[in-house]
Parts: sequence; C-alpha cells; structure tokens
Amino acid sequence: MQMLLPPSLQALLEALERLPGIGPRSALRIVQALLKKPDLLRQLSHSLEGVIHQITPCPVCGFWTEGFCVLCTDPARTEPILCVVKDASDILAIERIQTFRGRYHVLGGILDPLSGVGEKDLRLVQLWDRLRRESYEEIILALGTSPEAETTAYYIAQQLADWPGRLTRFASGIPVGSDLEYVDPLTLARSLRERQPLSL
Repeated sequence: MQMLLPPSLQALLEALERLPGIGPRSALRIVQALLKKPDLLRQLSHSLEGVIHQITPCPVCGFWTEGFCVLCTDPARTEPILCVVKDASDILAIERIQTFRGRYHVLGGILDPLSGVGEKDLRLVQLWDRLRRESYEEIILALGTSPEAETTAYYIAQQLADWPGRLTRFASGIPVGSDLEYVDPLTLARSLRERQPLSL
C-alpha cells in the first residue's frame, strides 16, 4: 500500500498511527473521511497550527493554557487543597463533577522505570517548589490505581513525610488499573468526597 499512496498521504497515515488507540485501519478511515470533507480537513489543519503555536503548559499547575491559566487565575478556588494528577486530562475528569474548589498540579506522568520514566521526567521539582511557596492544608494524590501510580504516590508520600498538612487519596470505588478520565462522574465524586489519608 505504501507504494500506491502519495507521500503526503503516507506521512499523514503514519502520523495518525502513532496516536494512542489508532491502528492502520482506523488511520485509513480517518484519512478517507478527511479527503471527502475538504472543509473539515482545512479546519483540522488550522486547529493544529493554533495548538502548535498557542498552547503551552501552565508553568505553575501544568494544565493547558493559551496565554493565561483559567485554573490558576480563578478567584473562586479558595479551598487550601492541592490535587496532584497524572495528566491534564485528569483535571477535566475531576472538573466534570463540579465540587472541587482547590488547585491542581499536573505531574505529566507517573514513575515507570520499565518505560524509562524517572523522577526527573515528572514535574516533581515544581511540586516541591509550590509547597514551599504556597500554603495548603491538604494534598490529594489523584494518580489512579495502577501499580505505577501506587509507586508514584508512595514516593511522593515519602518525600513529604515531614510536611505538616494532610496527605490523602481518593476513596475506593475507582477500579484498579483505570485512568481517571474513564471513571464515571458519580464514582469520581464519591471517591473525592470520601478520600482517605495516605499512610506509609
């Protein structure tokens, strides 16, 4: 098939196949749909250009921003709680339940030595700096329940052993091995409300 396709289409297929959850067949279906709708293809191209040039992670919390962070500049976020999450998409999952009024910190992943992800690959230094500069009474480690997430939570708890505030995690109810973005809002709301202290 590679010999049949023009180089630009082949490059698009290969780029799509590198996205999570998209294999060769799905990539080909997406390309076919885009070629049948040139307006959509142009809109997608324009949107991607905008993302490339305008979207950056917030230097404070790590969420996606376009000039200023809507989370860090929100005056309604008055609870002295910092919720530490794995990815920016986890913030969207928690915000769906519309009950959390604290601040967020995106780690940008979790510790996974087998995949080559260590402490230096995460936004841990920024987390320690925030805790020195800002005042919080509680830190929620909302990293999921995979073995790697558990290891990361334990590592953070060890580093914060002398921190004077409460260190908590979501209550049970979130399935083991699942990511927050796939948890239904009711379960997520209950887990947030019934969070438990994290013990070493």
